[in-house]
Amino acid sequence: MLSDDEMAKILQAGRIGAEARELGASLVRPGASAREICEEVENLIIKRGARPAFPCNFSVNEVAAHYTPGIDDDIRVPEKAVVKVDVGASVDGYLSDTAVTVAIGSPELERLASSAREALEAAARIMTSNVRIYDIGKAIETTIKSMGFRPVKNLTGHTIARYTLHAGDSIPNYADRSTFYRRLGPGTMVAVEPFSTTGRGLVIDGPKAYIYSATGRMPRGLSEEALELYKFIVQHYSTLPFALRWLQAEWGRQGLERAVAELIRAKALYKYPILIEASGSPVAQFEHTFLILKDRTVITTLKAGP
Repeated sequence: MLSDDEMAKILQAGRIGAEARELGASLVRPGASAREICEEVENLIIKRGARPAFPCNFSVNEVAAHYTPGIDDDIRVPEKAVVKVDVGASVDGYLSDTAVTVAIGSPELERLASSAREALEAAARIMTSNVRIYDIGKAIETTIKSMGFRPVKNLTGHTIARYTLHAGDSIPNYADRSTFYRRLGPGTMVAVEPFSTTGRGLVIDGPKAYIYSATGRMPRGLSEEALELYKFIVQHYSTLPFALRWLQAEWGRQGLERAVAELIRAKALYKYPILIEASGSPVAQFEHTFLILKDRTVITTLKAGP
């Protein structure tokens, strides 16, 4: 049973996440800088009294997820693209997670984006207390395939807990028989995020990673530099994902990269590789955070206003 204070923080995180998502979408245009958009989105979240639940993801075309600008890395929006803006807010550890796809320069890409959006709407229609995870996946898969595309099978939605983005249950984007008897009961927070593609429907790890999180494991034998960085990360981000560019001003590039490499070797940090569609085909994504209650379901990340 959620207290009034917990409910207020969950709803606040959702409202801020929705506002940040809409801001990010409004800034997407050919030639726009991913770094400038992500920093503007993250700054909005902070101005609203929250913290980013994770770095703003800005994934273009065949990149499905986990791209955020690095320390000295940036991309520009192409003339023809599907751009996924995936954001979240944290209010005292209560989280939101939401995404939108902006299609530019192609009716086919617009249809691809529509397939992911309509799949999310289909999932929302059945999101009631004790809904089967299987039925959510089936609704998503059926909708995407009916429009001539494929769901991405190895990307999933996920339950959410305080300070934990991926809290146990995964929500596949297809009718996965292994989830047939799994249900989402009252009090569950869940992010549902259909991914659709013109390609194979699988993603693979790319060669680079710009997002990391603390594993919660305090290793022994660290250098003083790495130990201080680890303490800083845990203090500021707990086990939530963070971007190296957030730390650059405080730590400097060379010392930061050296300490991060040491923490990864010690398994104190987990890195999130950029995820790329296996056949190099474009991917679209839409996402909302749902709070399932006994008598109703609240979409915490709905756009505010008319």
